[in-house]
Amino acid sequence: MNRNVIGAGLIVLLMAVCAGLYGGYSWWHARSLQTAASDSKVNSHIRIGGDGYLGYFFMRSPQMKTQAARRGIGVEFTDDGGDYNARLEKFNRGDYDAIVLPINSYLTHGQKFNYPGVIVAAIAESKGADAMACFTGPGNKLPADFKVQDLDDASLKIVYTGESPSSFLMDLTIADFDLYNLQKTDVWRSEVGGSSEALAKARKHEGDCFVMWEPDVSRALKEIPGLKKVWGSDKFGGYIVDVFVFSRSFVDRHNDDVSGFLQSYFQAMRYYSHDHDALVKDMSSVHNLGANDLEAMLKAKEIHWYDLQENATNEFGLNSNGGASSGVVNTINAATDVLLSTKKLSQDPLGGDPFKIINSTILQTVQAQLPKDIGNNGSGPRQFSALADEDWQPANGKVNEIGLLRVEPITFQAGVATLSSDGEAQVDKIAELLANNYPDDRVVIRGHTDKGDDEAFNVQLSQERANAVMQRLIQVHGIDPNRLKAEGMGSSQRPKHRDGESFREYMYRIPRVEFTLYEDVSNF
Repeated sequence: MNRNVIGAGLIVLLMAVCAGLYGGYSWWHARSLQTAASDSKVNSHIRIGGDGYLGYFFMRSPQMKTQAARRGIGVEFTDDGGDYNARLEKFNRGDYDAIVLPINSYLTHGQKFNYPGVIVAAIAESKGADAMACFTGPGNKLPADFKVQDLDDASLKIVYTGESPSSFLMDLTIADFDLYNLQKTDVWRSEVGGSSEALAKARKHEGDCFVMWEPDVSRALKEIPGLKKVWGSDKFGGYIVDVFVFSRSFVDRHNDDVSGFLQSYFQAMRYYSHDHDALVKDMSSVHNLGANDLEAMLKAKEIHWYDLQENATNEFGLNSNGGASSGVVNTINAATDVLLSTKKLSQDPLGGDPFKIINSTILQTVQAQLPKDIGNNGSGPRQFSALADEDWQPANGKVNEIGLLRVEPITFQAGVATLSSDGEAQVDKIAELLANNYPDDRVVIRGHTDKGDDEAFNVQLSQERANAVMQRLIQVHGIDPNRLKAEGMGSSQRPKHRDGESFREYMYRIPRVEFTLYEDVSNF
């Protein structure tokens, strides 16, 4: 089930676009206010399957219908209540010309139909709309000073919606933070049919943690004493991204209609960015939300909508040299890694080629036909300020520890701090994770060695190895050095034994390099 009537706020796009990006706005704005009947005659229809997620508002809006009708296109949207499997079945047999859904859901549900559609544009990314709230502190299983590793306890009861962004949030947390005890058993799982059911369970204290989407997260935190938001899609990026997927055959036969649809979509988005009253009025009507409640939700900025230029530049890489790197590709790769790690996929269904389900040619056409400045919302990577050594200590109030990232063993040449070729490859994978999925977090890189006779040498070697990893992140991958701190721990901190782990397996894990994420405390 998807995030029906998700009350998340994301006006990140809208507020940025409002900064005045479109010199010819007044002409098409005036035109768009005319009725569809007086402007053109609808001569083709596009049937779309989706659900009530707030991120789909622009596609379902009255202004979208007006813009599409001007191009002779009718848009028929069906809300299936979030049944992804049924959505893909209907899409595969031709009942829908297009569907909207998160990329990870297309990877899992589209596989058995051999991926009948292609991604033509990105819609929005969850930036806090999906979250986990837990009972913490005295009398509860989780401590008040929560870290992600505290979830690695199979005795917890975690309530979530199956086959949804909530379940994927759990999957990526297990994969990225190596929650071994949750991965090896399902006893902690308590699956429900939707976010409202998870909220009902929370009200009755029938569980320890509850994965929900908005507005249920806000309701839970407001209404239920002792419940705390501990983790959510605001803590990472590039994972929960919704997209337009059009049928391959429909694209082949009606290429102009797909292009017209996307032009209408981006212009409707632009229209609402200039008329906040219309945005609230129409969004309230489409999603059956009170205006006051919606205004409060919009301020939360928990959904980031992608405009045309962000799609072209950041998500599809059309404006880069060669267009080799794109956010959509990164999301496909990152989601595939998570689904493989949690065994939701037995093998990469795309064979390592994400472009099998991407079509960027239509977006190129749209970009050429619409004004070049209709959207220019993208911002550069975050700039980090330097921290003094003492500022890296959470007790000093400048940073909070999030948790320890899962890392495959980073190997070095024997007895020295020179990375092996396999070690370099692992550092490169971490660089991708830091750049694409955790771009706003600081990182402490800690080197560890096994027990030796000379602990001073162990500390020095582990520090040199941590430095070597940090330098590769900076010099090869351009990671901001202010984000990073390297520490040598020697043999002082051994990992915990895992249930069923052999002595040999345990000894293999002792010499290691670990990456711990820290978030800046606001307004320091």
